[in-house]
Amino acid sequence: MLIQDEQLRAEVNKLLGSKTRNSIVKEIQGEGNKFHFFQLTNFLQYKDISLSTLKKIDCYISKK
Repeated sequence: MLIQDEQLRAEVNKLLGSKTRNSIVKEIQGEGNKFHFFQLTNFLQYKDISLSTLKKIDCYISKK
């Protein structure tokens, strides 16, 4: 899997037009993953995040 973070950020920002960050976090958590609001915020603010966090966001976006 090749993750392109710029494209992924664009997809998340598009999704944020119709959903809140908290609802996205709740849906990721509902899939059985450990995930917190600040992880999504850090990703959108171009801060360092772990590879596992990036994979969780990528998996969520690819399902949408």
